[in-house]
Order: sequence, then C-alpha cells, then structure tokens
Amino acid sequence: MTDAKPRFRQQQDGTFTMRTSDGLQNVITGMGTERDSTQAHRFVFSNNYQDWTQFEAAFVENWLARKSVIIPVEDSTREWREIQHEEAAAIAQEEERAGLQQVIQRAFIDAGIYGGAIIVMLTDQPLDAPLDVTKIGKGGLKGLRVFDRTYVSAVDINMTDVLAGNYMLPNTYTLNGGTQNVHHSHVIRVPGAELPMRLRALNGWWDDSQLRRCLTDIKNAAASNAGIAALIQQANVDIINKKGLYNAIAAGDQDEQIASRYRKFNLMKSLYGLGLLDDNEEYSRNQISFGGLSDVMRAMMEWASGAVGIPITRLFGVQAKGLGNDTAGDQANYFNDIRSGQNGRYKRALRQLDEVLVRSALGHMPDDYAWHWLPLEQMNPNDVAQRQKTQAEKDEIRLNQGVPLSAVLRRLQSEGEYDISDEQIEQEERNEEAERQGEAAGRPAPEVEEEDET
Repeated sequence: MTDAKPRFRQQQDGTFTMRTSDGLQNVITGMGTERDSTQAHRFVFSNNYQDWTQFEAAFVENWLARKSVIIPVEDSTREWREIQHEEAAAIAQEEERAGLQQVIQRAFIDAGIYGGAIIVMLTDQPLDAPLDVTKIGKGGLKGLRVFDRTYVSAVDINMTDVLAGNYMLPNTYTLNGGTQNVHHSHVIRVPGAELPMRLRALNGWWDDSQLRRCLTDIKNAAASNAGIAALIQQANVDIINKKGLYNAIAAGDQDEQIASRYRKFNLMKSLYGLGLLDDNEEYSRNQISFGGLSDVMRAMMEWASGAVGIPITRLFGVQAKGLGNDTAGDQANYFNDIRSGQNGRYKRALRQLDEVLVRSALGHMPDDYAWHWLPLEQMNPNDVAQRQKTQAEKDEIRLNQGVPLSAVLRRLQSEGEYDISDEQIEQEERNEEAERQGEAAGRPAPEVEEEDET
C-alpha cells in the first residue's frame, strides 16, 4: 500500500492548487458527499442585531421573553452582598441612599434587552473631565443614572492605547438629546451577551442582546401554545349530510338560503340544546383527539428552557414529574452559571462603583475593605440546622487533631455566620504563639553524651 499523496492541479495562469477534503464520507450511503443533504446546512448571520422595536415588543408583550431577561438578573442580585468592614453599616446606608441594588438590576436588564447599558456616576466633578476618585469626600456621590445603548453615542474610540482600561471602548460618551459629553471614567459600562471582537466592531463596539439570541426559540414556543389553544376551540366539528346539497351549492342561486338554514340550526343548538333536521338530513359530530399534544408542548418548553439557560422549573414554574426526576442537578448548574456571572460582570461593575460609593460613605477608601456574595439558595431551617451540625462536628474533629482554634475562627468569619472580629482572631493567634513558646521553654534540654577519651 502506498501513502496517499496530495493531488496538485495546474491552473491556466500557471499556479497550482491542491485538492483537499476533510470529514467523514461514505460513497455507498452518500454521507459526506454531494448527495448528502446535510452538507448544505449553513449558519448565517441574522440582520436583526439592532431591531429595538422587536426586542421591546417581545419584552413587553410576551411573558416568556420578559422572564428570560429578568430572572437571571433577579437571581443574581436578590440576596445581594455582605460587606466585611467595621464600618459596613455606613457603607450599606450609602448603598440604600443611592439605590445601588435597583440601579444594578435596571442596568443589567437593559443590557439583556439591548446588548449594553451604562451607569453614569454623578459627583461634584465635571462630567467632561477625568474623574479623580481621590478627591471624593463624604456625600460626594450625588446619584446614579442608567442609560441603555440606544440613548448613548460614542464620540471617539480608543484604538491606540492598549494599556488603558478603555482600550477599544469610547473615550467620551454623549447622551442623545443633549450636548453634555461624559468622560469614560464617570461611566460604568454594563455588558450584554459577549460577541467576538470583529462582530463587536460591526455592532458599534457594543455586545449582543441576550433576548435576541433566544427570541426565535421563544417565538416557536409561543406559536406552539397558540396553535394548541386554537385547536382546542375546534375540538368538536358538527357534520350534516343532506342529499343534493353539493348540487345546490354548485348552482349558486341558493347560497343565502343554505347559509341561513344552518345558521339557525347552530343558533337553536346553542340556545336550546337541540337541533332540528329534515327527513333527508343526517347529523354527526367528529371529535379531534388531543393525544400527544402535551408531549409536544413539553418538548417546546424544554427547548425554550435550554435556549434561555434557565431550568424549566424556574422558568415555567412546573414541578418535575416521574420517579427519580430530581431537579437538584439542574438547579446546581444554574446557580453555578449565576455565580460565574456575579464574579465576572457584576463584580467588575461593582468594583468600579465602590471606588466612588465607599468614599462617599466614609470619606476615604479603606485598605481592608472587602465583600462577598451571599448564598444564592434559600435553605429551609431544617437544612440550615443540619448543615450547622455537620460543620460543628467537623470543627470539633479538626480541633482534636490539633488544628489551631484561630484557623477555625477565621473560616467562620469568612462565612459571615458569626460576628467574629479580626481582633478576636489576632488575640487567639497571640495566645497560641505564647502557648507554643511556653511549651518550648518548659521542655528539658536534650542530654549530650560525653565522649570517652580512652
């Protein structure tokens, strides 16, 4: 057997081309050849990237489209965050004054519909100049304003300074309908669904609409539901057989009489529950079978659920059916996606906001300022008690194995379940260090054997 060699073909202009092919083929069945119809499948770009009217109509008029955008944002921000600082109460009060949680929700909902939004931080400093966060004092944050991408225009794009934080993003924004320029340092940019760089450039350096990506699947689910509802209205079809009726209709001169006769028949059946028939008429009723429609609707619900990335129990509010059909795995995967978004897009926006908000609350930015997301899942009291009992047993085992108490206290502090201060942990660490030194001081020195000179 000889090794296969590439086949070159000389063109009329003297150049050579090599005939190559890739993929699985079967000349007997036609798979992978020109006889295979699946070879004609191609993905093409749609032309509705900026069909704002369609997106808004779907969001307002269709509950499934609306929930596909709102649910992930609500689940990401519902439990919110816990600030870990001695002045956490003052920072939380400033959050409430600025309406931070509601602002974040509004911005990410707009980004899900339109493909992007911005939050403008209003301070004492002019909007058209770079923001100096070190000059922000107590009460320096005057407000937060949300604008979706349709209300914002980019003045110029930074395409040269790779080291800048706004590389390939606008240097300055202009709000539509006004003459006020806003420097990018006053703006928190909220992303939509991520696009490749080339498509972002074609889309005005904005992201994609999350709603647009699943809108076709939502339409299919809504159309299936509407089709089934229309079919139910025709569950029973009345049929009347009359000799010579076809010829009478074909003649064309008795149309009104025929229509009037059966309108009256239908009216009497509706009003009195009976129908009057002539001696040459026969009445029958055909019933449409709806077997299998529930399976079709269930399949469309599952498809729509996968398209929007939300478990079917959360999206449609239905319970799982069948023995062993546990949705805990779906819920865990969904929460993993939500947590990933929190630690990515949401945390990036909040990090930039905190540079202004914390200074507005305290007058400075503490070095030890930190926060973490609260648990997504709302556990019932029995589950909480069982988890605490299991964790307490683990801590007791660790302490018996010699794990320092300060390490256990630091873990409990990070979980935020108990009010444990840094001073308490540091005091325990000093006690442990003193105990170790005391044990070392009280330990007898090792005996040194004298060498025998003989």
